[in-house]
Amino acid sequence: MRRPIGNHVSRGTVLGFVCMALLMATASYLCAQEKPTANPAQPENSSQPTQRDYRFEVASVRPVDPPGLYKGGSIGPAYTPGHYREERVYLGGLVADAFKVKHAYQIKFPSWMGTTYFAVNATIPEGATKADVPIMLRHLLEDRFALKYHHETRQISGYEMVVAKSGAKLAKSVGPAPDKPANNSPSAAMPLGPGIEFKNGVPQFTKDAPSGQLWNGSTAMWHGKNETMQKLASDISNILDAPVTDATGIEGGYDFTLTFTAEPKSAQGIVLSPRPPLASPDPPAGGDEASAPMEHPLLRDALREQLGLELRPIKNVPVDVVIIDSANKVPTEN
Repeated sequence: MRRPIGNHVSRGTVLGFVCMALLMATASYLCAQEKPTANPAQPENSSQPTQRDYRFEVASVRPVDPPGLYKGGSIGPAYTPGHYREERVYLGGLVADAFKVKHAYQIKFPSWMGTTYFAVNATIPEGATKADVPIMLRHLLEDRFALKYHHETRQISGYEMVVAKSGAKLAKSVGPAPDKPANNSPSAAMPLGPGIEFKNGVPQFTKDAPSGQLWNGSTAMWHGKNETMQKLASDISNILDAPVTDATGIEGGYDFTLTFTAEPKSAQGIVLSPRPPLASPDPPAGGDEASAPMEHPLLRDALREQLGLELRPIKNVPVDVVIIDSANKVPTEN
């Protein structure tokens, strides 16, 4: 409450000023009682967006089989006004979407969540938008899977991506990136389709293909079209399961192809990007894939040799990590 301020005029008028001050204070108090009190966390002129808390009106969750080998992996989420659909998503990926997680090191969940797949079909309430989907997914997981979680700030090791002493080997893009397939997220592995062709039985990107990733056994081929170094660092972060920041100082979009042998951890692990890479075909009968000679260099060597970039280790990177404490393997009935 604002306090009225008066000047001391004379001893003879003190009583009059005191009475006037009391009347003004009383009026101010009554006005304040009638006026709604502003939320201190949401000032009237605040530009901070208000947290919108929505729930799906109706949601169907049913178990489905894992994706078949080399059939395009998981199908990305589809959103239309009033409707949200996931045709095949592992539970860990659904949790990652709910918390807007971009990298695997930002979330820790039980291993079974990476191999259990579900289909989700939900109706979005009136007034909700695509930006409100994560909070609705979080409510869905809490209600149907009894999801329990907490946050922790962890200090972990990571990398800075810098230009190698030999100099960058990147071609400046001369035009905008072509459109991606509708169900292909920017950093997800590309399904077979537009932009991919077979040469001698091996899938490869066409010349005019959009950005994407191909996985053929332990061989990974990344195709960048008008891609930034920030995006490349983010993709590398997914593979190494560690923070990778762009420290190249290179601005703008570039075209490149990066081919490397995936290390065992990244070849077998689940990469939140936000979908796992294409499943690798079965190894040849009687063969030992781990002992076979590498056809391509490992990621860090390929990065230096093919793009003129290096990864410099750094320590104690603070990261907010979502820890999944528990969840039911079977959701409650629809």
